[in-house]
Amino acid sequence: MNALSFIHLMMMIFSKKKANLEVIQKKGLLAVKIAQTFALRVDFLSSEQCTHLAQLYSSTLPLPSEDALALIEAYTTPQWRDQFEWIDPHPLGSASVGQVHRARLKNKDEVVIKLIKKDFTKDFENDVRKLHRLMKLAIFVYPKLAKVADPIGIIDYIKEYTLAELDLNNEIKNGKILRSIHEQHKDNFDLSRLAFPKLYEQLSSEKILVSEFLDGPTVDDILPKKVLSNDDLLEIFRLHGFYMYHTGTFHGDLHPGNMIYKDNTFYFIDTGAIAHVSDKIRYGLFNFMANLSKANYEGCARSLNEMAEKGIEGKKLQSYIEGLKHLYVDFEGKSVSEASLTKKMMQTIKLGVESGMEFEKGMFAIIKSHMYMDGIVLKGNPDSVLMKEVGRFIDEFKEMVYGH
Repeated sequence: MNALSFIHLMMMIFSKKKANLEVIQKKGLLAVKIAQTFALRVDFLSSEQCTHLAQLYSSTLPLPSEDALALIEAYTTPQWRDQFEWIDPHPLGSASVGQVHRARLKNKDEVVIKLIKKDFTKDFENDVRKLHRLMKLAIFVYPKLAKVADPIGIIDYIKEYTLAELDLNNEIKNGKILRSIHEQHKDNFDLSRLAFPKLYEQLSSEKILVSEFLDGPTVDDILPKKVLSNDDLLEIFRLHGFYMYHTGTFHGDLHPGNMIYKDNTFYFIDTGAIAHVSDKIRYGLFNFMANLSKANYEGCARSLNEMAEKGIEGKKLQSYIEGLKHLYVDFEGKSVSEASLTKKMMQTIKLGVESGMEFEKGMFAIIKSHMYMDGIVLKGNPDSVLMKEVGRFIDEFKEMVYGH
């Protein structure tokens, strides 16, 4: 993706018309990942465009069935294939880097086979290098861009989690980490509605992954149907919040297409990308959310300042507090359809940066997770007063985070 291609991509994303998703996919994997990231940015894109771009999480162009079978043959051995009773050549679903096929083992286990569509790595890394150079030039011309939008940090984040996705061994490794955290804490924090699919490690490799078939829809499939209650939607926030606030190690790409709902249980899938944040960030963000649930906007401002690698004080801090109060003047008691948490959080960080705060690289991962949670509630129950309702978890989270 060269400079002209990138400019065309941005023009499509920021157009008042819906972006052409097929054209975006033809621009390559990096273009798809950038568009997916912008699907979260309701702070400066219309909700209609964000919803449209979000289709790229689960509605990408699948490989023809004969190509899929050819890839399976290329990735495996006759001994591997001999363990299967049948493999469906038509995909159940297709995402940016892989697609999933139903299959049955000869022992009668119903499974799915996830395969990487092709070797994206070389082209993807070349595109990232070109975009890095373009962004460095943009920052040279407009230095403030580095602090307010952090384009280099976001590109690095996209690169890191995409390269992780391209090696399906990471899905096994990271799945074990998330399961281990679940096992360690399930007796002191109710995680009964969270589970993970069984992975067949001995049948999996860098390019192919075999896992348990879960006969249930994704959360993305059922959100528009209003199958999930408001309590269900809040439970997703609570379960993911456990990982974010308690350990700072969490699913790095938990959009609604990466959760399956079955038997009143949420299964986290596609664990190829895992994220980590420092104690400083997780404590600060928890305190920010706790204060926000109580409409304590001065507390929100001070919590954000505590999260910063370089904070502010004195008149600068006081000015920021007053600015934040003004930013949230119409937020208390509003539903997610009336006042977006995502939009407010992005504006909050932007105001902090403009006031002199500096934040550690990689903070985007946990902010992105909150964007996903906000988007899930917005799509599932637009009348939810999210932050007021999240308040019911604050004491439970506080005990978990601080031990009291």
